[in-house]
Amino acid sequence: MNGFFINRIKNFVDKRVKEVKKHQNLTQQTALDYAQISKLFPESSFIPFTSWSISPSVILHILNDIVINKRSNIIEFGSGASTLYIARLIQTLKLDVKFYSVESSEEWIQAIKDELKRYGLENVVTLIYAPLKEVPQKLSLNGQNIWYNTEEIKKILKDNKEIDLVIVDGPYGGSTPFARYSAIPFLVDRLSARFSVFLDDAGRDNEKEIVHKWSGLLNLIPYQSKRYAYFTKQDDFTTTPYKIG
Repeated sequence: MNGFFINRIKNFVDKRVKEVKKHQNLTQQTALDYAQISKLFPESSFIPFTSWSISPSVILHILNDIVINKRSNIIEFGSGASTLYIARLIQTLKLDVKFYSVESSEEWIQAIKDELKRYGLENVVTLIYAPLKEVPQKLSLNGQNIWYNTEEIKKILKDNKEIDLVIVDGPYGGSTPFARYSAIPFLVDRLSARFSVFLDDAGRDNEKEIVHKWSGLLNLIPYQSKRYAYFTKQDDFTTTPYKIG
């Protein structure tokens, strides 16, 4: 009997030790990734990261993809910290890149404009104000009823069929079921021959279904972490950030 309880205690302790180590690795990983991307801005700068923000680790992976795969036409859905870091990378490395950022909130897009101007990045990004509206049925999934105003996006993209990097961190997941699904159906005919797609918050139930549907549309199996999914049709070189442990 004593041996039984000793084994129970040992298993409990071992499990807790593994959880602590995993948490420590995650904390160290985030700190390492944040230190890397922060090199793009002076020490006196401050880029807010909130519970809604895309994580530093995802941003680092995106920046790796831009540099390693020589991206030239980038679009993101949901402006924020990623907008500033991508714009600064383009400016710092003097990259020949078209960068579009789609946002549905007029107040937030003005805040992003102010931040871009603060760092001299206002000419690096084309911000697209596209309020949420009823989504065309061919772009919707399972009760989804709104997405960005596609007509506003089309005006800016025009006939651009060379999109080679897509970042999806919007709309806000609570705005409608499967809020982020429409991005790939909308863009699938505009993607270049070699491209990558990032979907943030891919661990949520709705996003898991979106990943499944996109896999079929893109004919790709994604790399997945707890936080995001990454589809790529260009895997000559790895772009995933260095991992601790």
